[in-house]
Amino acid sequence: MTIEEANRLLISTLTELYDEREASSISSLVMERLTGMPKSLRVLKKTGPFSINQEELFQYYLSELMKFRPVQYVLGEAWFGPFSFFVDENVLIPRPETEELVDWLIKDTSSMDSGTSVMDIGTGSGCIAVYIKKKRKDFKVTGLDISAAALEIAHKNSLLNETDIQLILCDIRDPEQRSGLTSVDIIISNPPYIPEKQKEFLDRHVRDFEPALALYAPNEDPILYYKIVGEIAIQKLLPGGAAFLEIHHDFSKEIIEWYEKKGFSLELKKDFSGNNRMIKAFI
Repeated sequence: MTIEEANRLLISTLTELYDEREASSISSLVMERLTGMPKSLRVLKKTGPFSINQEELFQYYLSELMKFRPVQYVLGEAWFGPFSFFVDENVLIPRPETEELVDWLIKDTSSMDSGTSVMDIGTGSGCIAVYIKKKRKDFKVTGLDISAAALEIAHKNSLLNETDIQLILCDIRDPEQRSGLTSVDIIISNPPYIPEKQKEFLDRHVRDFEPALALYAPNEDPILYYKIVGEIAIQKLLPGGAAFLEIHHDFSKEIIEWYEKKGFSLELKKDFSGNNRMIKAFI
């Protein structure tokens, strides 16, 4: 099997599950992993043969992908900004919208002093915390998560990206655990915000593989985790501090109203698709 033949087979098979554009995108990621070459070089070497090992890996990747398993989990890698992260089913796959949130924080805090403390609530893979630390090595960055498995992955990603972040196992739903947290200058969070009843409408690769803990909020109170993060901000933000949150655009009105009632001033930003997607809250 040549590089070109493998790529064509991958795309044609994946179009059974995905549209052609997404199938092509997934194929490109797989082919780059298999060959170690970018697309431009693969085109030049398209008649190059696969080794036996490459063919075995190809068949494994294809079989996993045909189960609707996300390519990031199949390859064990996702990109967040310019940085590579290990991911598996214990953590969410980083999203471009979250990159926008982190970029906002980086720009907004550009004048803040060395030693500024940042708390990432629901750190998952650690992509937010690591990204911030890579951009601001002088910041003190802490990641919290309820999942010990997620924190192990965040630790791995911290080492892979040569950053020093603190990681804490914490269930923010527990007031006692919240009260034990250290005060900080900045809070950032992408909390669970999909109502459980919407699960059936999600794409299979999300619904069947990404961790429920990081996705779903209670049907009776979809903004529950925003309220909890807000209470933490009231208790733990130092003077002049702020909370940066990714929000569900369907519930942006309810989130904004809750934070304003609690005395926060807000800045709202839209994502690249024009949806209300993130807020900065400060008192």
